[in-house]
Amino acid sequence: STSANELVLRVQPDEAAYLKITTKRPGLAGGLAHKELNMTYQDAFDEAKDIPDAYAKLILDCIRGDANSFVRSDELEAAWKIFTPLLHEIEGNKIKPEVYEYGSRGPAAADELLKREGFNRTSHYKWRKGAPAQAAL
Repeated sequence: STSANELVLRVQPDEAAYLKITTKRPGLAGGLAHKELNMTYQDAFDEAKDIPDAYAKLILDCIRGDANSFVRSDELEAAWKIFTPLLHEIEGNKIKPEVYEYGSRGPAAADELLKREGFNRTSHYKWRKGAPAQAAL
């Protein structure tokens, strides 16, 4: 059986974007293979070696008067209207966060939810830090 295609966006640390796809194997024998199209910032851009962390960049934007990285007041107000009831629910019912290992795909409960909803997750895939920034076909 084939796995579902997945678009994965990694944020700090080790920024990356990759697409896990089911593709036809090259050649006459054919068949399907689950591969990744990988773009890791550290490998794709020489300048990425010196990327400041997110907060350093935000502080620099503030000093320069550049508001592009910040939300407008109406966006912030709309966000609080959405999240305030959620925060009250979490606090009122003492809902505990799901704990999971740093660098993992997330908590086991997330996989259980996906399974209940009929999503067939690729469980054999492991992120290879420093993988080449090219198609792995």
